[in-house]
Amino acid sequence: MQFTPQQLTGGPKYNHKTRIGNWSEDLELEEIKLKDYLKKKETGSLIVTAKQQQLESCLKQDELSSSGDGLLHFGMKAMLVNHQSKGALSVNPYDVVTKSHTAYMVTTSPIGSPCLRNVFLIERADPGDGFEDDVLHYGQNLRIKLCPFSEIKTDAFLHSEMVTGLAAAKFSRHQEVTALTVPSGETLWQALYPDTNARFEMDGEPVQAGAPLVMRHVQTGSFLASDEIPYHNIFGVEFEVHCFHYFSLGKSQNLVGEMKGEITGDYALRKHGLPNIWSFLTDDSGMVGDQTAKPEADA
Repeated sequence: MQFTPQQLTGGPKYNHKTRIGNWSEDLELEEIKLKDYLKKKETGSLIVTAKQQQLESCLKQDELSSSGDGLLHFGMKAMLVNHQSKGALSVNPYDVVTKSHTAYMVTTSPIGSPCLRNVFLIERADPGDGFEDDVLHYGQNLRIKLCPFSEIKTDAFLHSEMVTGLAAAKFSRHQEVTALTVPSGETLWQALYPDTNARFEMDGEPVQAGAPLVMRHVQTGSFLASDEIPYHNIFGVEFEVHCFHYFSLGKSQNLVGEMKGEITGDYALRKHGLPNIWSFLTDDSGMVGDQTAKPEADA
């Protein structure tokens, strides 16, 4: 293959119409590139086309369940929205995480419309948990299930585990949260009342759709959270999801209350920050703010 002095020194090359240097090879190379482009376009293997197909398979519209009585029932489809990031809990089927079983990364997305990647099914963990109706109650075990779509061929469940050297959130290094394709003890959650001062009294009460709540991971005792930590993926800039207790830093006088016999060590008196506050949104319910869940100012 012959090269012109300009090409050898890194300069611009002549057009193949100019019969100098390697004009024949340049002409052949352009024809090969054009044929390769047309073939990829026909088969849909272009990078732009492949990304468009990925987005279309994940962002197909889905329907939310309606709550006639204003309460959350098992079997309902709902979106789980965070009060800090203002994003809906979403699963990325193209971001696979190494676990004992196939798992996928979870983020909060600013996409507010219900679609396949952010609509979850509220599933009862134990039919013999002592509650006779199908209404979700505070303190009752549940699983948050995602139905199959795109690359996820089976049901996936919201999952978390203890922080280890191999399992931690990508940026915050807190407790990692994923969508695991196998139900286990690490996929059990509890919905708790966000105000710690009234949590004991509200335990066992029905959960209203759209009401603020905190999601406690049963096995580790940590709380589901999402802060404004950017997480870049094929859907754009989203926010990281992890488990961490964002308690207020104000003095809660726990030891004084225990000394007087007013409370015991089981009481959680520190208030949760907004990263821990979530709401289940249904077709006929909106997100309700909760002033009592905001952290107190430092004493």
